[in-house]
Amino acid sequence: MSGFFDTDDELVLQLADLLPDDAGEVVLFARDEPLKIEADTPLIETGVVADSHITASGTEVSGLTYSQFANGMTLYHDNDQILIIAPDI
Repeated sequence: MSGFFDTDDELVLQLADLLPDDAGEVVLFARDEPLKIEADTPLIETGVVADSHITASGTEVSGLTYSQFANGMTLYHDNDQILIIAPDI
């Protein structure tokens, strides 16, 4: 498999373009393809959801990786190849 930046056809999403649910949460189920998310707000915490949690939109996210941003948005994802680019706090 090639490296993350070896191709020109990488998938890049802007955090501001993602539509959170009523609780400020977004769930991404990506294929095993590299994905870059560019954020204009600082990333304040990352981890893995250890306890059972169901988002306001009804998705069970236990076991997924989460990234919480300074703007209140929390992004859940199941892909180890997600690279988040965010400014420092």
